[in-house]
Amino acid sequence: MNEFIQFNSRVRSVELYLRALWGKGFGLQCVVSEQEYSPSYLIGTDIYLPAQIPLTLSDQYYRAAATHAALHHIYGRVPFEKSNLNLMQRTMIGLVEDLRVELLAIREFPGLGKLWIGFHDLQSGQAVSAQNLLLRLSLSVLDPQYQDDHLWVKKGKNLILDETGRLEQLNFSIDVGLQLANDMGQMRLPVNSGKYEQSVSYRDDNRCLWQECIDNPQPGETTHLSKEKMANQNRVSESDQGRQIKLSDNDAAGEGFYILRQAEADFEYRRQQSMQPKDKLYYPEWDYRTQILKQKWCTVYESRCSTGSIDKVNSIFESHKIVLHRLRLIAIRLRTEKLQRKRKLEFGDELDFDPMINAMVAMRLEKMPDMRVFVQNQYRQSKSLAILILLDLSESTNELVAGAHASISNLIRDAVLLLGDTLSIADEKFAIYGFSSNGRHEVNINNYKNFNESFDESKARLSDISGIHSTRLGTAIRYSGYQLSKQEDMRKLLLVITDGAPSDVDVYDRNYLEKESRHAVHTLKESGTKSFCINLNSVADPVIEHIFGKGRFETLDRLDRLPAVMFFLFLKHMRHWYQ
Repeated sequence: MNEFIQFNSRVRSVELYLRALWGKGFGLQCVVSEQEYSPSYLIGTDIYLPAQIPLTLSDQYYRAAATHAALHHIYGRVPFEKSNLNLMQRTMIGLVEDLRVELLAIREFPGLGKLWIGFHDLQSGQAVSAQNLLLRLSLSVLDPQYQDDHLWVKKGKNLILDETGRLEQLNFSIDVGLQLANDMGQMRLPVNSGKYEQSVSYRDDNRCLWQECIDNPQPGETTHLSKEKMANQNRVSESDQGRQIKLSDNDAAGEGFYILRQAEADFEYRRQQSMQPKDKLYYPEWDYRTQILKQKWCTVYESRCSTGSIDKVNSIFESHKIVLHRLRLIAIRLRTEKLQRKRKLEFGDELDFDPMINAMVAMRLEKMPDMRVFVQNQYRQSKSLAILILLDLSESTNELVAGAHASISNLIRDAVLLLGDTLSIADEKFAIYGFSSNGRHEVNINNYKNFNESFDESKARLSDISGIHSTRLGTAIRYSGYQLSKQEDMRKLLLVITDGAPSDVDVYDRNYLEKESRHAVHTLKESGTKSFCINLNSVADPVIEHIFGKGRFETLDRLDRLPAVMFFLFLKHMRHWYQ
């Protein structure tokens, strides 16, 4: 008779263990199954574990399984889109993602490696199969003492461990997983079960990694998804107890309450406001492999940014007051240069000395004087140039800059505030937009300032800038080109500020978005719009030069100098194109 370890006997100790590691609560839920034990899985911050496991499995199973599942929430990114991926590819990507989050956790807590290595039950004499190789690869990555002679295992180990600097990059698991899946396919080793399976018992079923586009869900599926969504919406983690609290059901108006953890107070209790609907637009995308411009391929959601804190903006100006003073003097001089004096007028602002003397001489000689002795100050057409500033607000911009004690997004915010203030004084016409993407079906555009409003009215919206998701640059460029095209009878300039090469969660070809972005820039050029890029990542120089062209970008070596040099870069590279 088999003996079992019960979930209820371990739940409290595992909850405390997770809290000790990550400082936050996870809800541990029991799953009753007809199987001897079923794989765990993660939904939001809820970890679902089997009601019981065989004693022969391991006394540490619940701790190992819960800790691993929690990593997908701690270190995980946005879900991968599983359309166009076969079972072998999903299996390999899932394995690499499991190892990626575990390696990141072992960096912080080296002892976790021993906890997980014990579950790699590798028996001698086992036949070489897909599951056997997956298990061997996992063990070789986690256990420095284990050496494997199989070429596929060696290659996988080298791909993962030699690229540890990329562990936090969004496409790491996809890039490595697809390479391993291709090699496994060449060996003609199928996944025999025909369904997604874990090679190591403590790992969850990875359902949290995948998203699927469902055009016409079946009634049963709709019910399941809606219940799951409602459960996540109505559940909140109470940080001090590690329990789940259901506050209230959201009504149709989007009302309800939630609790937010903050540094200065234990909890902050707020009323949740309804989100304003976003405008939905469709844009094409260039596929260099088929040489086809795919129409209505990307969905763009434009949202108007809410009003931020003007006090925070003033504080930013105060912290850069020396630079701001210099920039304002330059801006005033640029505005003065647009001033022209119109002479020989019968009426005007002041007398013109030379024509007035000539008129007096003519009168003394009893001749008809020229009465056009006035001069008037007039501005040239000051707003002949329309500038759109496009900000890359992907997740990577949240990273801290060494020596600056600020994130890339904060430096971009400060730089754009100083640039906007200076352009406003110089009487230039400009707009400011930010963008990020979560696959081609969700390219988000944040409208901070449009062409028809003053900077004073809009600058508070720039007080809170942060990054999220990915960088589908080409679509954002096409959107910006459309906005610039509406500025008739004006010369047009697109200024892009980015921290690296374009990427997105649903694109596995490294060249695809690079060539698509280049096509978007070329399309702008044909329409008479020039573009320029300020690149904040020198590693991406070859990609940025290929997209924008030689002399159409500049890379900043020191990111902490971005607020101070932004306007000077504008003067150096852009403004003279239109003089």
